[in-house]
Amino acid sequence: MKIGIIGAGLSGIVAARELARHGHTVELIEKGRSVGGRLATRRIGDGKADHGAVYFTVRGEALKQDVADWQRKGWVNVWYADPYPRYVAAGGMNALAKQLAEGLTVHLNERVEAVAMMDEAVIVRTDVTMRQYERLIITSPLPQTFDVLADFPIDAALRGLTYAPTFVGLFEFGSEVSIGPDGIRDTDLASGLLKVINNRQKGISKSELVSVYMDEAWSAAWYERPDEDTLCEIERLLQTVTGSAVIQSSQLKRWRYAQATDVWNEPYYRLRDEPIFLAGDVFLEPDDASGRTRFESAYVSGLRVAEAMR
Repeated sequence: MKIGIIGAGLSGIVAARELARHGHTVELIEKGRSVGGRLATRRIGDGKADHGAVYFTVRGEALKQDVADWQRKGWVNVWYADPYPRYVAAGGMNALAKQLAEGLTVHLNERVEAVAMMDEAVIVRTDVTMRQYERLIITSPLPQTFDVLADFPIDAALRGLTYAPTFVGLFEFGSEVSIGPDGIRDTDLASGLLKVINNRQKGISKSELVSVYMDEAWSAAWYERPDEDTLCEIERLLQTVTGSAVIQSSQLKRWRYAQATDVWNEPYYRLRDEPIFLAGDVFLEPDDASGRTRFESAYVSGLRVAEAMR
């Protein structure tokens, strides 16, 4: 069977690996220049800074088995454990995405514009070409997914799910800056700050690079303001943590669909009477006790939607 997957983030990669393992022909279509989605790492000078997922945790058996294998391969390690292990990718989270996607067919820098049915085939029109599949999985954030499925009926409750944005400031320091004992601080912060991470202490950067994550309310309030003003305000708030340490450079990353404000309590969604499936971190298994999107929910969703197609 020939299967297309829109979005080469974690869910798409996991689904593609599982389907390819069972003999299907699989293609990933990704609008970005790299796989990974929110498994995102930026090079700054001779250092690296994660600016999407900070770490991940493991609750279920399915991910636990894979993580043990990733540890043996040296792909991931435990950053700190309080009260349970926080795993990070050696070399940054994007490195893990690239390792997982190795050997898969991925069309990068290709934006999907529309999806349609022709007889029993799924037609995907991109800004590069037209592609045809027997089945299709879409793992992009739901607002983007709905745009390309404009002609298809979708459950109104699913359409009602919304997302909150997030800003991440990346700051390069010229001297050592310690952020707590483990390189992370996520309590007792100034209003607007969600967490502050030192990527050197985290073990992925040679240089002193600090990632500053802003909370949902602050990010929403500042989303339409000029980037320069936003970055200056994040820097001002960061100085409540780092004091007078000198910042050498700064960059701003914005995630428009960083976190779903609600979730769908099934690991994937199939369009009625069509060979089109939706998956991603917003799709949680019914017994998921956390009730929120995260690395593991993206992983499990990709696994479950692939199992439904095997």
